[in-house]
Amino acid sequence: MRSVVISSPGAGPGLHWSHAVAAELASLLAADGCDVLWFAAVRPGQLPPSPPSGCEARVALTPAVPPLHRVAVDCSDLGLEQTLQRSLREQPADHVVHVGAGARGSPNLAWLADRMGSAAFAVVRAAEVVCHRGDLVDDRGAPCHDWLDPQRCRRCCAGGRWRQPPAEDFRSRSDLLAGSLLVARAVFVADAADVAPLVAFGLLERSLVVADPAAIAAAVRGVESAR
Repeated sequence: MRSVVISSPGAGPGLHWSHAVAAELASLLAADGCDVLWFAAVRPGQLPPSPPSGCEARVALTPAVPPLHRVAVDCSDLGLEQTLQRSLREQPADHVVHVGAGARGSPNLAWLADRMGSAAFAVVRAAEVVCHRGDLVDDRGAPCHDWLDPQRCRRCCAGGRWRQPPAEDFRSRSDLLAGSLLVARAVFVADAADVAPLVAFGLLERSLVVADPAAIAAAVRGVESAR
């Protein structure tokens, strides 16, 4: 059984949390007998954790973090999408798990995996899915409770009066990300508090599962692909 695990670049200067979770998940799947390939999407100068024993790891280099107002640029990764597509064409995978979906980079990986016949899964944090900033803290440092309004988001993520991102960029980001996550067999979260924001974002409550990496690995391992 072949599994592909993908971690995400994130927005901070340090390694994104998804790399540690992806490494643990890859290790658990390999220990359970899966043939595991891990794509680690990192920024220049970053090194992901060492690959677990029995796993193949490939670095997918993502450009340096662009200014916050360049929403469309930082919510895309055609290179990784093409890499995943080639990999699945050459060696079809039973499972593809996108860890950190919404944390910048491509929003389309679960959708792409599903279209190519793999069972798609995602591991997310609600703040990174619903908020381009990734933390639900607005430009004044206050907690944000109104993240469904693209006009408010464009003001919050502006790089000055003349560098406001189009509201359509936020709509496109949300539509692509929701569309990809809706095809996932399950979307895993670590905290039950993440469920309500994700349902408000448009995900189905029945697809959301609170689980740790061990439970995620068991759930992924127990689902057959669509091939």
